[in-house]
Amino acid sequence: MAADVEDLYREHIDGTGRFAEFRGAQEPLRMIPETIVVKGAAAVQMNVRVTRHGPLISDGLNAVNAATPPDRRAPPLEPLAFRWTALDPDDTTLPAFLLMNEAKNWSEFTTALRSFVVPSQNFVYADVDGHIGYYAPGRIPVRASGDGSAPADGWSGAAEWTGWIPFDELPHLYDPPSHVIVTANHRPEPPGYAHHLGLEWPEPYRAQRIIDLLIAAQSNHRLTPDDFARIQADTLSLHAKAVLPLLLARTQPATPTDREAVARLRRWDFDARGDSVAETIFAAWFQHLAPALVEDDLGTLLADRYKDRYSYVTRFVIRTLTANDAAWCDDTRTPEKETCEATVTLALRQGVADLERRLGSDMSRWRWDAVHHAVFPHQGLDAVAALRPLLSRSVPNGGDWSTVNVGPVATDRPYEQHTVPGYREIIDLSPANDSRFLDAVGESGHFLSPHYDDFQRDWHDVRHRKMRMSRTEVDAGAIGHLRLTP
Repeated sequence: MAADVEDLYREHIDGTGRFAEFRGAQEPLRMIPETIVVKGAAAVQMNVRVTRHGPLISDGLNAVNAATPPDRRAPPLEPLAFRWTALDPDDTTLPAFLLMNEAKNWSEFTTALRSFVVPSQNFVYADVDGHIGYYAPGRIPVRASGDGSAPADGWSGAAEWTGWIPFDELPHLYDPPSHVIVTANHRPEPPGYAHHLGLEWPEPYRAQRIIDLLIAAQSNHRLTPDDFARIQADTLSLHAKAVLPLLLARTQPATPTDREAVARLRRWDFDARGDSVAETIFAAWFQHLAPALVEDDLGTLLADRYKDRYSYVTRFVIRTLTANDAAWCDDTRTPEKETCEATVTLALRQGVADLERRLGSDMSRWRWDAVHHAVFPHQGLDAVAALRPLLSRSVPNGGDWSTVNVGPVATDRPYEQHTVPGYREIIDLSPANDSRFLDAVGESGHFLSPHYDDFQRDWHDVRHRKMRMSRTEVDAGAIGHLRLTP
Protein backbone atom coordinates (compact mmCIF):
# COMPACT_ATOMS: atom_id res chain seq x y z
CA MET A 1 0.00 0.00 0.00
CA ALA A 2 3.13 2.19 0.14
CA ALA A 3 2.27 3.71 3.51
CA ASP A 4 5.06 5.76 5.07
CA VAL A 5 5.89 3.85 8.25
CA GLU A 6 9.61 4.67 8.47
CA ASP A 7 11.26 7.85 9.78
CA LEU A 8 14.82 8.97 10.43
CA TYR A 9 15.71 10.99 13.54
CA ARG A 10 18.85 13.07 13.99
CA GLU A 11 20.23 12.41 17.47
CA HIS A 12 22.43 14.25 19.97
CA ILE A 13 24.76 11.59 21.42
CA ASP A 14 26.92 12.51 24.40
CA GLY A 15 30.71 12.24 24.44
CA THR A 16 30.70 8.75 25.90
CA GLY A 17 28.50 7.46 23.07
CA ARG A 18 26.12 5.88 25.57
CA PHE A 19 23.44 8.53 26.04
CA ALA A 20 21.07 10.43 23.75
CA GLU A 21 19.37 13.73 24.54
CA PHE A 22 15.57 13.88 24.66
CA ARG A 23 13.72 16.98 25.80
CA GLY A 24 16.66 18.16 27.85
CA ALA A 25 17.38 14.85 29.59
CA GLN A 26 20.01 12.21 28.83
CA GLU A 27 18.56 8.79 28.08
CA PRO A 28 20.79 5.67 28.09
CA LEU A 29 21.18 3.90 24.77
CA ARG A 30 20.21 0.25 24.57
CA MET A 31 23.09 -1.94 23.40
CA ILE A 32 22.35 -5.07 21.36
CA PRO A 33 25.44 -7.28 20.88
CA GLU A 34 25.75 -8.83 17.41
CA THR A 35 28.18 -11.45 16.12
CA ILE A 36 28.76 -11.54 12.36
CA VAL A 37 30.42 -14.77 11.24
CA VAL A 38 32.88 -14.20 8.36
CA LYS A 39 34.09 -17.07 6.18
CA GLY A 40 37.85 -17.51 6.42
CA ALA A 41 38.28 -14.77 9.00
CA ALA A 42 37.55 -13.96 12.60
CA ALA A 43 33.98 -13.19 13.55
CA VAL A 44 33.12 -9.51 13.86
CA GLN A 45 31.72 -8.39 17.20
CA MET A 46 29.69 -5.20 17.37
CA ASN A 47 27.14 -3.43 19.51
CA VAL A 48 24.08 -1.99 17.83
CA ARG A 49 23.18 1.22 19.62
CA VAL A 50 19.45 1.91 19.93
CA THR A 51 17.76 5.16 20.95
CA ARG A 52 14.08 5.60 21.78
CA HIS A 53 13.60 6.08 18.02
CA GLY A 54 15.39 2.90 16.92
CA PRO A 55 18.84 1.64 15.92
CA LEU A 56 21.54 4.10 14.86
CA ILE A 57 21.90 3.07 11.22
CA SER A 58 24.57 5.75 10.85
CA ASP A 59 26.94 3.52 12.83
CA GLY A 60 26.85 0.84 10.15
CA LEU A 61 27.11 3.31 7.28
CA ASN A 62 30.04 5.11 8.89
CA ALA A 63 31.81 1.79 9.49
CA VAL A 64 31.51 0.97 5.79
CA ASN A 65 32.71 4.45 4.85
CA ALA A 66 35.74 4.09 7.11
CA ALA A 67 36.74 0.91 5.28
CA THR A 68 36.41 2.58 1.86
CA PRO A 69 39.52 3.91 0.09
CA PRO A 70 40.04 7.62 0.90
CA ASP A 71 39.43 8.79 -2.67
CA ARG A 72 35.93 7.23 -2.61
CA ARG A 73 35.11 7.76 1.03
CA ALA A 74 31.91 9.64 1.88
CA PRO A 75 31.91 12.13 4.76
CA PRO A 76 30.75 10.68 8.09
CA LEU A 77 27.06 10.83 8.85
CA GLU A 78 25.64 12.47 11.93
CA PRO A 79 23.86 10.06 14.32
CA LEU A 80 20.66 8.90 12.59
CA ALA A 81 18.12 6.61 14.29
CA PHE A 82 15.68 4.54 12.27
CA ARG A 83 12.04 4.38 13.45
CA TRP A 84 9.99 1.62 11.77
CA THR A 85 6.78 -0.10 12.76
CA ALA A 86 8.34 -3.50 11.94
CA LEU A 87 10.90 -3.00 14.73
CA ASP A 88 8.24 -2.66 17.43
CA PRO A 89 8.19 -5.60 19.87
CA ASP A 90 4.41 -6.16 19.71
CA ASP A 91 3.95 -7.28 16.10
CA THR A 92 0.72 -9.31 15.79
CA THR A 93 0.75 -9.64 12.01
CA LEU A 94 1.17 -13.43 12.01
CA PRO A 95 -1.86 -14.04 14.26
CA ALA A 96 -3.84 -11.71 11.98
CA PHE A 97 -3.14 -14.01 9.03
CA LEU A 98 -4.14 -17.06 11.04
CA LEU A 99 -7.44 -15.40 11.93
CA MET A 100 -7.99 -14.41 8.29
CA ASN A 101 -7.66 -18.05 7.29
CA GLU A 102 -10.69 -18.81 9.45
CA ALA A 103 -12.82 -15.79 8.51
CA LYS A 104 -16.27 -16.67 7.14
CA ASN A 105 -17.65 -13.17 6.47
CA TRP A 106 -16.69 -9.49 6.20
CA SER A 107 -17.02 -8.92 9.94
CA GLU A 108 -14.62 -11.74 10.83
CA PHE A 109 -12.28 -10.71 8.02
CA THR A 110 -11.99 -7.12 9.25
CA THR A 111 -11.71 -8.29 12.87
CA ALA A 112 -8.64 -10.28 11.84
CA LEU A 113 -7.17 -7.26 10.05
CA ARG A 114 -7.40 -5.12 13.19
CA SER A 115 -4.32 -6.89 14.55
CA PHE A 116 -2.36 -6.57 11.30
CA VAL A 117 0.75 -4.41 11.89
CA VAL A 118 3.23 -4.28 9.01
CA PRO A 119 3.70 -3.88 6.11
CA SER A 120 0.45 -2.17 5.17
CA GLN A 121 -1.18 -4.09 2.34
CA ASN A 122 -4.11 -3.77 -0.05
CA PHE A 123 -6.47 -6.60 0.92
CA VAL A 124 -9.44 -7.42 -1.29
CA TYR A 125 -12.38 -9.51 -0.16
CA ALA A 126 -15.15 -11.50 -1.84
CA ASP A 127 -17.58 -14.14 -0.62
CA VAL A 128 -20.04 -16.63 -2.06
CA ASP A 129 -22.96 -14.35 -1.16
CA GLY A 130 -21.80 -11.72 -3.63
CA HIS A 131 -20.24 -9.21 -1.23
CA ILE A 132 -16.94 -7.51 -2.05
CA GLY A 133 -14.67 -5.35 0.07
CA TYR A 134 -11.29 -3.70 0.40
CA TYR A 135 -9.14 -2.75 3.40
CA ALA A 136 -5.66 -1.29 3.85
CA PRO A 137 -4.74 -2.31 7.42
CA GLY A 138 -1.57 -1.77 9.37
CA ARG A 139 -0.07 0.64 11.84
CA ILE A 140 0.40 3.95 10.07
CA PRO A 141 1.87 6.59 12.38
CA VAL A 142 0.30 9.85 13.37
CA ARG A 143 3.11 12.38 13.75
CA ALA A 144 3.13 15.32 16.16
CA SER A 145 4.58 17.40 13.33
CA GLY A 146 6.01 16.94 9.86
CA ASP A 147 5.36 14.23 7.31
CA GLY A 148 8.46 12.08 7.71
CA SER A 149 9.94 13.11 4.38
CA ALA A 150 13.12 14.48 5.99
CA PRO A 151 15.07 13.51 9.13
CA ALA A 152 13.54 15.07 12.24
CA ASP A 153 15.29 16.37 15.35
CA GLY A 154 15.13 13.46 17.78
CA TRP A 155 16.15 15.48 20.82
CA SER A 156 13.31 18.00 20.64
CA GLY A 157 10.38 15.60 20.86
CA ALA A 158 8.50 17.74 18.34
CA ALA A 159 8.15 15.01 15.70
CA GLU A 160 7.25 12.01 17.85
CA TRP A 161 4.77 9.39 16.75
CA THR A 162 1.68 9.98 18.88
CA GLY A 163 -0.31 6.93 17.79
CA TRP A 164 -1.74 5.19 14.75
CA ILE A 165 -4.45 6.07 12.26
CA PRO A 166 -7.58 4.50 13.79
CA PHE A 167 -8.51 1.23 12.08
CA ASP A 168 -12.02 2.42 11.19
CA GLU A 169 -10.51 5.44 9.42
CA LEU A 170 -8.03 3.50 7.28
CA PRO A 171 -8.87 3.23 3.56
CA HIS A 172 -11.65 0.70 3.02
CA LEU A 173 -14.71 -0.12 0.91
CA TYR A 174 -17.59 -2.54 1.20
CA ASP A 175 -20.09 -3.28 -1.56
CA PRO A 176 -19.51 0.00 -3.43
CA PRO A 177 -22.31 1.14 -5.80
CA SER A 178 -20.03 0.53 -8.79
CA HIS A 179 -19.83 -3.19 -7.88
CA VAL A 180 -16.11 -2.96 -8.71
CA ILE A 181 -12.98 -2.60 -6.58
CA VAL A 182 -9.62 -2.02 -8.25
CA THR A 183 -6.27 -1.82 -6.48
CA ALA A 184 -3.04 -1.57 -8.46
CA ASN A 185 -0.52 0.10 -6.12
CA HIS A 186 -2.03 3.55 -6.74
CA ARG A 187 -2.91 6.10 -4.07
CA PRO A 188 -5.69 4.47 -2.02
CA GLU A 189 -7.42 7.72 -1.01
CA PRO A 190 -7.91 11.10 -2.72
CA PRO A 191 -5.73 14.07 -1.66
CA GLY A 192 -8.40 15.33 0.75
CA TYR A 193 -8.13 12.26 2.97
CA ALA A 194 -7.97 13.26 6.65
CA HIS A 195 -4.72 11.45 7.51
CA HIS A 196 -1.19 11.36 6.13
CA LEU A 197 -0.64 7.98 4.48
CA GLY A 198 2.53 8.64 2.55
CA LEU A 199 4.06 10.63 -0.28
CA GLU A 200 4.96 8.29 -3.11
CA TRP A 201 2.58 6.34 -5.30
CA PRO A 202 2.71 5.50 -9.00
CA GLU A 203 0.43 7.36 -11.32
CA PRO A 204 -2.88 5.42 -11.41
CA TYR A 205 -2.44 4.27 -15.01
CA ARG A 206 -2.74 0.55 -14.24
CA ALA A 207 -5.85 1.03 -12.10
CA GLN A 208 -7.45 3.22 -14.76
CA ARG A 209 -6.73 0.68 -17.49
CA ILE A 210 -8.27 -2.11 -15.41
CA ILE A 211 -11.40 0.00 -14.89
CA ASP A 212 -11.59 0.76 -18.62
CA LEU A 213 -11.30 -2.92 -19.51
CA LEU A 214 -13.89 -3.95 -16.95
CA ILE A 215 -16.36 -1.39 -18.27
CA ALA A 216 -15.77 -2.52 -21.85
CA ALA A 217 -16.22 -6.19 -20.95
CA GLN A 218 -19.33 -5.56 -18.85
CA SER A 219 -21.00 -3.70 -21.70
CA ASN A 220 -20.97 -6.88 -23.80
CA HIS A 221 -21.60 -9.72 -21.35
CA ARG A 222 -21.32 -10.88 -17.77
CA LEU A 223 -17.71 -11.07 -16.70
CA THR A 224 -15.98 -14.44 -16.90
CA PRO A 225 -12.57 -15.71 -15.76
CA ASP A 226 -11.42 -15.34 -19.37
CA ASP A 227 -12.09 -11.59 -19.15
CA PHE A 228 -9.85 -11.30 -16.12
CA ALA A 229 -7.15 -13.36 -17.82
CA ARG A 230 -7.18 -10.89 -20.73
CA ILE A 231 -6.96 -7.97 -18.28
CA GLN A 232 -3.92 -9.49 -16.57
CA ALA A 233 -2.23 -9.87 -19.98
CA ASP A 234 -2.97 -6.30 -21.16
CA THR A 235 0.03 -4.20 -22.26
CA LEU A 236 -1.54 -0.89 -23.33
CA SER A 237 0.66 1.93 -21.95
CA LEU A 238 -1.32 4.87 -20.58
CA HIS A 239 2.03 6.35 -19.60
CA ALA A 240 3.04 6.56 -23.26
CA LYS A 241 -0.42 7.83 -24.17
CA ALA A 242 -0.01 10.72 -21.70
CA VAL A 243 3.63 11.64 -22.41
CA LEU A 244 4.31 10.89 -26.06
CA PRO A 245 2.09 13.64 -27.57
CA LEU A 246 4.04 16.24 -25.56
CA LEU A 247 7.35 14.86 -26.79
CA LEU A 248 6.24 14.70 -30.41
CA ALA A 249 5.05 18.31 -30.23
CA ARG A 250 8.51 19.44 -29.07
CA THR A 251 10.90 17.30 -31.08
CA GLN A 252 12.71 18.52 -34.18
CA PRO A 253 14.44 15.39 -35.57
CA ALA A 254 17.40 16.22 -37.77
CA THR A 255 18.67 12.82 -38.95
CA PRO A 256 16.87 10.32 -41.23
CA THR A 257 16.95 7.71 -38.46
CA ASP A 258 15.40 10.09 -35.93
CA ARG A 259 12.71 11.09 -38.45
CA GLU A 260 11.87 7.42 -39.11
CA ALA A 261 11.66 6.83 -35.36
CA VAL A 262 9.24 9.75 -34.96
CA ALA A 263 7.15 8.50 -37.89
CA ARG A 264 6.79 5.10 -36.25
CA LEU A 265 5.78 6.73 -32.96
CA ARG A 266 3.10 8.82 -34.68
CA ARG A 267 1.51 5.60 -36.00
CA TRP A 268 1.71 3.75 -32.69
CA ASP A 269 -1.39 2.49 -30.87
CA PHE A 270 0.41 2.69 -27.46
CA ASP A 271 0.41 -1.09 -27.01
CA ALA A 272 3.73 -2.11 -25.44
CA ARG A 273 3.65 -5.61 -26.89
CA GLY A 274 6.88 -7.55 -27.11
CA ASP A 275 6.95 -7.16 -30.90
CA SER A 276 6.42 -3.38 -30.81
CA VAL A 277 9.19 -1.25 -32.34
CA ALA A 278 7.51 1.98 -31.24
CA GLU A 279 7.56 0.94 -27.57
CA THR A 280 11.32 0.33 -27.85
CA ILE A 281 11.88 3.81 -29.26
CA PHE A 282 9.62 5.47 -26.71
CA ALA A 283 11.27 3.62 -23.80
CA ALA A 284 14.75 4.66 -24.97
CA TRP A 285 13.61 8.25 -25.46
CA PHE A 286 12.05 8.40 -22.00
CA GLN A 287 15.13 6.73 -20.48
CA HIS A 288 17.35 9.58 -21.70
CA LEU A 289 14.86 12.36 -21.01
CA ALA A 290 15.30 12.80 -17.26
CA PRO A 291 19.13 13.12 -17.43
CA ALA A 292 18.81 15.60 -20.32
CA LEU A 293 16.47 17.76 -18.24
CA VAL A 294 17.87 17.56 -14.70
CA GLU A 295 21.40 16.14 -14.65
CA ASP A 296 22.91 19.62 -14.81
CA ASP A 297 20.82 20.65 -11.79
CA LEU A 298 20.91 17.48 -9.67
CA GLY A 299 24.30 16.06 -10.61
CA THR A 300 24.96 12.62 -12.09
CA LEU A 301 24.56 10.58 -8.89
CA LEU A 302 21.21 12.08 -7.88
CA ALA A 303 19.95 12.10 -11.47
CA ASP A 304 20.67 8.37 -11.71
CA ARG A 305 18.53 7.78 -8.61
CA TYR A 306 15.84 10.16 -9.83
CA LYS A 307 15.30 8.68 -13.28
CA ASP A 308 14.03 5.35 -11.94
CA ARG A 309 11.20 7.21 -10.17
CA TYR A 310 8.99 6.88 -13.20
CA SER A 311 5.93 8.57 -11.72
CA TYR A 312 7.96 11.55 -10.49
CA VAL A 313 9.68 11.89 -13.85
CA THR A 314 6.37 11.57 -15.69
CA ARG A 315 4.69 14.28 -13.62
CA PHE A 316 7.75 16.51 -13.95
CA VAL A 317 7.98 16.05 -17.73
CA ILE A 318 4.29 16.76 -18.22
CA ARG A 319 4.46 19.94 -16.11
CA THR A 320 7.73 21.14 -17.67
CA LEU A 321 6.72 20.61 -21.29
CA THR A 322 3.16 21.86 -20.82
CA ALA A 323 4.50 25.08 -19.30
CA ASN A 324 7.46 25.21 -21.72
CA ASP A 325 9.68 25.80 -18.68
CA ALA A 326 12.99 26.86 -20.24
CA ALA A 327 14.68 27.01 -16.83
CA TRP A 328 14.58 23.22 -16.58
CA CYS A 329 15.17 22.60 -20.28
CA ASP A 330 18.33 24.74 -20.34
CA ASP A 331 21.60 22.93 -19.67
CA THR A 332 23.45 25.21 -17.25
CA ARG A 333 26.77 23.52 -18.13
CA THR A 334 26.80 25.11 -21.59
CA PRO A 335 26.98 28.79 -22.60
CA GLU A 336 23.95 28.40 -24.90
CA LYS A 337 20.36 28.67 -23.69
CA GLU A 338 18.76 25.36 -24.64
CA THR A 339 15.03 25.32 -25.35
CA CYS A 340 12.65 22.51 -24.44
CA GLU A 341 12.61 21.59 -28.13
CA ALA A 342 16.39 21.21 -28.14
CA THR A 343 16.47 19.13 -24.96
CA VAL A 344 13.64 16.81 -26.04
CA THR A 345 15.31 16.34 -29.42
CA LEU A 346 18.66 15.62 -27.75
CA ALA A 347 17.05 12.88 -25.63
CA LEU A 348 15.53 11.37 -28.78
CA ARG A 349 18.91 11.39 -30.54
CA GLN A 350 20.58 9.75 -27.53
CA GLY A 351 17.87 7.10 -27.25
CA VAL A 352 17.95 6.22 -30.95
CA ALA A 353 21.75 6.08 -30.94
CA ASP A 354 21.60 3.77 -27.93
CA LEU A 355 19.27 1.41 -29.80
CA GLU A 356 21.47 1.50 -32.90
CA ARG A 357 24.41 0.33 -30.78
CA ARG A 358 22.38 -2.44 -29.21
CA LEU A 359 20.20 -3.65 -32.08
CA GLY A 360 21.83 -2.47 -35.31
CA SER A 361 20.69 -0.05 -38.00
CA ASP A 362 17.59 -1.97 -39.22
CA MET A 363 14.83 -0.29 -37.22
CA SER A 364 12.28 -2.91 -38.21
CA ARG A 365 14.19 -5.36 -35.99
CA TRP A 366 13.99 -3.14 -32.90
CA ARG A 367 11.37 -5.29 -31.18
CA TRP A 368 10.72 -4.34 -27.59
CA ASP A 369 11.40 -7.87 -26.38
CA ALA A 370 14.78 -7.82 -28.13
CA VAL A 371 16.09 -5.62 -25.31
CA HIS A 372 13.39 -5.97 -22.66
CA HIS A 373 14.02 -9.25 -20.85
CA ALA A 374 12.39 -10.24 -17.58
CA VAL A 375 15.26 -11.47 -15.41
CA PHE A 376 14.94 -14.17 -12.75
CA PRO A 377 18.33 -14.33 -11.00
CA HIS A 378 19.15 -17.28 -8.78
CA GLN A 379 19.13 -15.98 -5.23
CA GLY A 380 22.70 -16.16 -3.99
CA LEU A 381 24.52 -17.70 -6.96
CA ASP A 382 23.63 -15.36 -9.82
CA ALA A 383 26.80 -13.41 -9.01
CA VAL A 384 28.92 -16.46 -9.96
CA ALA A 385 29.39 -16.04 -13.71
CA ALA A 386 30.04 -19.73 -14.37
CA LEU A 387 26.82 -20.76 -12.62
CA ARG A 388 24.53 -18.02 -13.97
CA PRO A 389 23.61 -19.84 -17.25
CA LEU A 390 22.70 -22.96 -15.27
CA LEU A 391 20.73 -21.39 -12.44
CA SER A 392 19.35 -18.01 -13.54
CA ARG A 393 16.61 -17.48 -16.10
CA SER A 394 15.37 -14.66 -18.32
CA VAL A 395 12.63 -14.37 -20.93
CA PRO A 396 11.91 -11.68 -23.58
CA ASN A 397 8.87 -9.71 -22.46
CA GLY A 398 6.52 -6.83 -23.20
CA GLY A 399 4.85 -4.19 -21.04
CA ASP A 400 6.17 -1.19 -19.14
CA TRP A 401 5.79 0.22 -15.63
CA SER A 402 2.29 1.53 -16.38
CA THR A 403 0.75 -1.55 -18.03
CA VAL A 404 -1.51 -4.00 -16.23
CA ASN A 405 0.94 -6.74 -17.24
CA VAL A 406 3.62 -4.71 -15.57
CA GLY A 407 7.13 -4.59 -17.05
CA PRO A 408 9.27 -1.78 -15.58
CA VAL A 409 12.85 -1.42 -16.74
CA ALA A 410 15.91 -1.27 -14.51
CA THR A 411 17.66 2.04 -15.08
CA ASP A 412 21.01 0.61 -14.00
CA ARG A 413 20.71 -2.26 -16.53
CA PRO A 414 18.74 -0.88 -19.47
CA TYR A 415 16.40 -2.33 -20.53
CA GLU A 416 16.11 -5.35 -18.24
CA GLN A 417 13.00 -6.03 -16.19
CA HIS A 418 13.87 -6.83 -12.58
CA THR A 419 10.40 -6.39 -11.06
CA VAL A 420 7.80 -8.89 -12.22
CA PRO A 421 4.28 -10.07 -11.38
CA GLY A 422 5.56 -13.07 -9.48
CA TYR A 423 2.19 -14.72 -8.99
CA ARG A 424 -1.18 -14.31 -10.70
CA GLU A 425 -4.53 -15.76 -9.77
CA ILE A 426 -8.20 -15.59 -10.71
CA ILE A 427 -10.63 -16.69 -8.01
CA ASP A 428 -14.07 -17.89 -9.12
CA LEU A 429 -16.52 -18.08 -6.20
CA SER A 430 -19.41 -19.22 -8.42
CA PRO A 431 -20.50 -22.88 -8.54
CA ALA A 432 -18.38 -23.28 -11.69
CA ASN A 433 -15.27 -22.81 -9.50
CA ASP A 434 -13.10 -21.91 -12.49
CA SER A 435 -10.23 -20.63 -10.33
CA ARG A 436 -6.80 -20.30 -11.95
CA PHE A 437 -3.23 -19.48 -10.95
CA LEU A 438 0.12 -18.75 -12.54
CA ASP A 439 3.58 -18.88 -10.98
CA ALA A 440 6.52 -17.00 -12.49
CA VAL A 441 9.21 -19.65 -12.88
CA GLY A 442 8.51 -23.11 -11.46
CA GLU A 443 7.61 -25.14 -8.41
CA SER A 444 10.97 -26.83 -7.80
CA GLY A 445 14.09 -25.20 -6.44
CA HIS A 446 16.34 -27.87 -7.96
CA PHE A 447 17.80 -26.79 -11.31
CA LEU A 448 17.86 -30.40 -12.60
CA SER A 449 14.14 -30.83 -11.99
CA PRO A 450 11.78 -30.49 -14.99
CA HIS A 451 9.70 -28.23 -12.74
CA TYR A 452 12.53 -25.76 -12.07
CA ASP A 453 11.36 -23.38 -14.84
CA ASP A 454 8.39 -25.11 -16.51
CA PHE A 455 6.02 -22.23 -15.66
CA GLN A 456 8.07 -19.64 -17.48
CA ARG A 457 6.52 -19.99 -20.95
CA ASP A 458 3.03 -19.88 -19.45
CA TRP A 459 4.06 -16.86 -17.37
CA HIS A 460 5.21 -15.02 -20.50
CA ASP A 461 1.99 -15.85 -22.34
CA VAL A 462 -0.20 -15.19 -19.24
CA ARG A 463 -1.63 -18.68 -19.62
CA HIS A 464 -3.07 -19.74 -16.28
CA ARG A 465 -3.34 -23.21 -14.83
CA LYS A 466 -6.35 -24.65 -13.10
CA MET A 467 -6.52 -24.57 -9.32
CA ARG A 468 -7.33 -28.04 -8.03
CA MET A 469 -9.82 -27.37 -5.25
CA SER A 470 -11.16 -30.88 -4.54
CA ARG A 471 -9.49 -34.04 -3.28
CA THR A 472 -10.50 -35.88 -6.46
CA GLU A 473 -8.85 -33.27 -8.70
CA VAL A 474 -5.70 -33.23 -6.58
CA ASP A 475 -5.33 -36.99 -6.72
CA ALA A 476 -6.10 -37.15 -10.44
CA GLY A 477 -3.46 -34.54 -11.26
CA ALA A 478 -0.74 -35.79 -8.93
CA ILE A 479 2.60 -36.58 -10.57
CA GLY A 480 3.97 -38.30 -7.48
CA HIS A 481 3.82 -38.43 -3.72
CA LEU A 482 6.28 -37.22 -1.10
CA ARG A 483 6.02 -38.91 2.27
CA LEU A 484 7.65 -37.32 5.31
CA THR A 485 8.25 -39.95 7.97
CA PRO A 486 9.34 -38.97 11.51
